[in-house]
Amino acid sequence: MKVIVTGASGFLGRRLMRALRTSGAQAVGTWSTTPREGLERLDITDARAVDEAFAAGRFDVCIHAAARCNLDDCERNRTLASTTNVVGTGHVVEACRRTRTRLLYVSTDHVFDGAPTSAYVETDAPRPLQHYGVTKREGELLALTLEDVLVLRVPLLYGLAGPDEKATFVTSTLERLAAGQPVYADGEQVRYPVLVDEVAAILARLAGGGVHGVLHFSGAEATTKYSWARRLAHAFNLDVTLVHARKESSLAARPRDNRLGSTRLSALGFESPLTLTEGLDVLRHQRETAR
Repeated sequence: MKVIVTGASGFLGRRLMRALRTSGAQAVGTWSTTPREGLERLDITDARAVDEAFAAGRFDVCIHAAARCNLDDCERNRTLASTTNVVGTGHVVEACRRTRTRLLYVSTDHVFDGAPTSAYVETDAPRPLQHYGVTKREGELLALTLEDVLVLRVPLLYGLAGPDEKATFVTSTLERLAAGQPVYADGEQVRYPVLVDEVAAILARLAGGGVHGVLHFSGAEATTKYSWARRLAHAFNLDVTLVHARKESSLAARPRDNRLGSTRLSALGFESPLTLTEGLDVLRHQRETAR
């Protein structure tokens, strides 16, 4: 199986490349703005470049993980966000249609408004609050015009950033605490973090086909960034008194509680994601082996 991963230089994309290769797939990854060794340049906003890449590559599967994801950045630069997340996705969708390539589209819990009476299931109507969520929903709708397509919605992803990767919330929190510096984290927005490695493994497993439509994969354990930072401090024997709650200043509207219900994945026999405690054990192991 030959797979192209757009956005392979990103936080999820790199782990996805490893998961695919571990599964025996031939994975080709792309970058757009930041060169990465071993990856190919592809600007998804260039329709001709996308067409040429797909025609030459003869891919079986495309995992579309390229996107502008920073909520405030998308609010400030709406045209750029729409160009990447909607127009670029449209180019990928049309290339998949012409070449009969299966598409896996990585989406987000931010397509919802954060006011559920229970966990959002796959059939619930999306109501995004901010421009990022709007563009990702439009990308979903484009993707779902294909027959062989899977949309996977995920919440906040966590994990350790590599040496040449942009710092994650986990990495920056640990670095500041280790340096004796205070950490200020939001204590209001409820999140359901899931380990990035688990999402990569799920996508690699689903790439082969047989599952279509929309799926949710989400942690079931609720936390805020403030509570999560305190747990990180405890887990890594750092000073928890350095962690302070502060309402996050944001240009983009943020949903208060976007809990996703992973009902379809459970019905398909997939295991539940790791608890936050189990995830912390994984992070400790990864950090120790990286030294």
